[in-house]
Amino acid sequence: MLRKLDLYIIGLHVLPFLGSILVITTVLLLDKIFDLMDLLIKKGVPFEIVLKLFLYALPFLLALSVPMSVLIASLIVFGNLSQNFEIIACKSCGISLKRLMLGPLIFAIFVFIFMVWFNDRILPESNHKFKNLLIDIYIKRPIAQIKAGVFNEVGNYKLYVRNKDDRTSYIEDVRIYDVSDYGKTFLTAKEGYIQSFQDSILVFNLINGQMHQFLDGFVNKYRVINFKNYEVIIKLDISMQIRERDFRSDREMNIRQLLDEYKRKKEEYKKASDVELKKYLKTRVNQILVEINKKFSLPFAAIVFVMLSAPISSIVRRGGFGTALGISFVIFTIYYIFLIGGEELAKKGMINGAIAMWFPNVFFFLIALYFIRKEEY
Repeated sequence: MLRKLDLYIIGLHVLPFLGSILVITTVLLLDKIFDLMDLLIKKGVPFEIVLKLFLYALPFLLALSVPMSVLIASLIVFGNLSQNFEIIACKSCGISLKRLMLGPLIFAIFVFIFMVWFNDRILPESNHKFKNLLIDIYIKRPIAQIKAGVFNEVGNYKLYVRNKDDRTSYIEDVRIYDVSDYGKTFLTAKEGYIQSFQDSILVFNLINGQMHQFLDGFVNKYRVINFKNYEVIIKLDISMQIRERDFRSDREMNIRQLLDEYKRKKEEYKKASDVELKKYLKTRVNQILVEINKKFSLPFAAIVFVMLSAPISSIVRRGGFGTALGISFVIFTIYYIFLIGGEELAKKGMINGAIAMWFPNVFFFLIALYFIRKEEY
């Protein structure tokens, strides 16, 4: 009988779990969709390339949405069971809340195992392909690198454009600093156009502007030259972008690669004698430790969330997606603040990386134990 009850409760989780993944992933995608639409509509990147970027971005979002979906599904199921007095009926038959949690916990353990594999195999490769595809876009469409409203560093220049039309390459309110001559030359223009040649040369055709230039040998003296038309030619370092393809950041490494990097940096730290170098290596070791533990701690949240959702739903006694979404939003917001806050502190060397990544799970695990014990009495 109890085995059938476990299968029944697990079966109740399936549809809310899948539906929650769809809803949460869609919500998380909204921010990415605006950037992708910008590439498609404004920058003229082909649809198939944008679609590839979209697919490569999905695994990162799924790594967040799956544990949260377990939480929502459990809140919905246990909320409905409580609202329909099924939990009370089970208790009257001698079946405790902890026993009712067994099926969902087994389900959460399978989710944990799958997500650890997913974070180790699928996620690093998708992150790496996403980065490489962006490099391809920037090599073939170097104009796409320049963003309006912020300072951009291109070649030996720092430049700012207030407005930019990606279709016509028209720019307004242009400011260009030549970094190669220690900022002695500064250009401003009301408008202009950008052209690219051979995928490695950018030409700024500036209209109605001024050149401010410090004079060699003079202190605090410079000349101003007004111009109607002026060209600034910037040669891009394509070789650097090509080298970037082979480099993998921590989020692009699997567990084995991270462990190898961790051992290398630990050895370098032991051999280092310079104080600043040792400080850097210690911070670097902690950064790697963060990524290793995050591949396990985030999936493990699915187990903790099941333990937390069952007693909370029993206390609240309300089911439905709206109630579950509201409660899960509060829980996951707190969880995410702890996770991101701990990650930042760990990457600055202020706290151990393993402690930072597991603290949110321990925090909610203790809260879950408190609610379970409270529900029993």
